[in-house]
Amino acid sequence: MKRLFNLTLLAAALFLTSLTACKSEVDDVFDTTASERIETSMAHCREVLTSAKNGWVMQYYPSATRMYGGYTVVLTFSTDGTATAACNLFSGKKPTESLYQVKQSQGVMLTFDTYNEVFHFFSAPVNSLGIGERGYGMEGDYEFMVKECTPSRVVLMGQKTGNLAVLTPLPEGQSGEDYMNAVHKVRSSAYPATYDVMVGDRLAYTVTQRYHKFVLTNADGTTLDLPFCYTDGGIEFYEAVPMGGYYVKQMTWDASQMAFTADGVVIKAQPLPDDYVPYNRYEGEFYLVYGDNNVKQVKLSPRLFNETLVMEGLPYPITIDYNAADGTISILTQRLEGNIYLCAWAIADGGILTAGTGVGMKGKVSDVQGTSVILFEDNGVWGDRRCDSFVAYNISTGEAPFQLPNIQGMVPAK
Repeated sequence: MKRLFNLTLLAAALFLTSLTACKSEVDDVFDTTASERIETSMAHCREVLTSAKNGWVMQYYPSATRMYGGYTVVLTFSTDGTATAACNLFSGKKPTESLYQVKQSQGVMLTFDTYNEVFHFFSAPVNSLGIGERGYGMEGDYEFMVKECTPSRVVLMGQKTGNLAVLTPLPEGQSGEDYMNAVHKVRSSAYPATYDVMVGDRLAYTVTQRYHKFVLTNADGTTLDLPFCYTDGGIEFYEAVPMGGYYVKQMTWDASQMAFTADGVVIKAQPLPDDYVPYNRYEGEFYLVYGDNNVKQVKLSPRLFNETLVMEGLPYPITIDYNAADGTISILTQRLEGNIYLCAWAIADGGILTAGTGVGMKGKVSDVQGTSVILFEDNGVWGDRRCDSFVAYNISTGEAPFQLPNIQGMVPAK
């Protein structure tokens, strides 16, 4: 029994010795504590972010499903904790400024802690365009885990979406404004809605462009999103996309062919009708002609995604829809403010009003005595009724803040 006891003590002593040896080996791996290593990582990240002389180009994807496509953001980080951001979605706007932090939270994180017009547009539960389900919005990120951090490449992962956002430094001699101008040039010239995907000489399939993505419709009616970001020379997909035996990550925009090109694959815009009017042709000052030769000067201004414009000059701004497939615009029923709705009005059919979805008038550019004017007609959605007018109507009080009877068209003011 005594011998067994001694053997047990010996075994315990050997076990403790081995633990001590293991601990010594582990301790020898690092010369610093865990907290010191974390602080070193954060300091390295701050140094890298602030070292890019001209800033960074970021490819940012809101929504875990990337259903809204990707967006190009130019970022600069200063040593005082201030970041500036410009996004290709907000053309013509100055970069927005906010505070940022590099901090520890289950790893090194980059966060934008004060309101940032770019990131908080995508992350707000309700954004200014009402895109996304109310209470969720576009479900974007403003907090990111740092996965990789080198002077040539920073990889972030959205805390909420899990999407990767890749940052690359702008080269010397190219400012953020120059880069963004080049991105805007590609985006504005690649305006057609429908494209043919050619693999060699074979038509593989047709895609439509929606937000910043191509949408492929399969034979069974299901759809597949191919999200991308615009670059200064074309587009880059979130991940390599299989196309007829090729895997395509980046494509170059060729304005002369109206096509995105890569080795073996061409995504070419379908031919447009001769009278096609691109989005930017609708921007500017117009005279709205209605009633008994009544004239009201209005202004049509661009809005995000090139899908709508806003008409200003009436008591309430009115959203004008742009149809990229045929180059026409539409005035449709819509909520203007509170209980006030823009209702379709059928004067020729007894003065009936409706706020039914999609009812309205379609406008197309026509040549009248050598002048390009926009002529409106009923869009055919109201069944047997014909929309020829509009009225702003308060559904609570029955009051009509303004009326637009017998709309004829719009004439350029300049």
